Amino acid sequence: MKKLVPEKQSVFLRASISNICNFSCQYCATDLGMENHTPTCMNVPLLTAEQYIHNLKLLAQHGFKTVSFTGGEPLLNPNFPQIAKGCRDYFDVIEITTNATMIADYIEVLKKYVDVVKISIDAFDKELAVKIAGNKLAANTLNTIEECCKAGVKTIGLNFVYMKQNASELPKIINFAAALNKKYPTNIYISILDLYFSMGNKEFWEKQFVNLSELRKEIEADGRKLNRRLRIGCDSYNYEWNDILINMKDSFSCTHRASMCDKCTEYCQEGIYSLKHSASGWISVCPSNNPALGSLLGANLSDREAHDIIDPYINTLNTIRRIDNTGQIFKANNEINI
Repeated sequence: MKKLVPEKQSVFLRASISNICNFSCQYCATDLGMENHTPTCMNVPLLTAEQYIHNLKLLAQHGFKTVSFTGGEPLLNPNFPQIAKGCRDYFDVIEITTNATMIADYIEVLKKYVDVVKISIDAFDKELAVKIAGNKLAANTLNTIEECCKAGVKTIGLNFVYMKQNASELPKIINFAAALNKKYPTNIYISILDLYFSMGNKEFWEKQFVNLSELRKEIEADGRKLNRRLRIGCDSYNYEWNDILINMKDSFSCTHRASMCDKCTEYCQEGIYSLKHSASGWISVCPSNNPALGSLLGANLSDREAHDIIDPYINTLNTIRRIDNTGQIFKANNEINI
């Protein structure tokens, strides 16, 4: 059984537990199955809770310390409480990324089994939030975040996809988070994410993408100190504003790649930063639903067979390397005009 080498143990497991979502976010890569990257040609059922927990147990044995639950919307899976409880013994850190619409139903489960609750927020302005999310429930996100604070959720990360249409909303969200941090014992931080590209969303991406190097220049011109964080995946920066820690992703200056990426015809924006596991058991290191780039950890495999399937992906993760200026290669390969 292959294991992550020590310097690669910050690579995490990104585990989709739902193949559906109740939002229709403008920026979502629905053509890739959102983050549930099961190839459409694979007519395979969703795993039961027991099967899903067993798969994640086997993956944890390969050296993964952190699991991040995603979807679709992960809280639309009614088995979420069972999955979260079942995985608690296998991972040092459990995270979840949610649109917050179902949090009230699972608040006690989240407090008990989840270390970091990441909530997607697209705007402080409710009308703009609804427009971007494609669902009126997005107008309730700010209230839900405060309810989480009241309920005693320990750590909340606010995920903000930075685009041309909502760039001016960021200061308002920072001030909102700062006010909550002063009012409640919850630790709130903000993650600024650059807009992710998929071929199905190419036109929208070209209209709305902002290279976060532009935002960094504004921050430094304002006299704020930016700290560069070299990590697996892509470069990241952080700074403080109103006592709020703000992380900023940069998927354009560099990413981590493996030899398999060198001749890839689907050269992606983000590179390799995690192992992905779908709600049906499909695993891959690629943000793609290409059936040639992943494998199925089906329910009928023996543990040995499953470990043999996982091993090549661990080998790939152990050999990923930092490559600079991958954004330019990505633009050229995908014939992007920005």
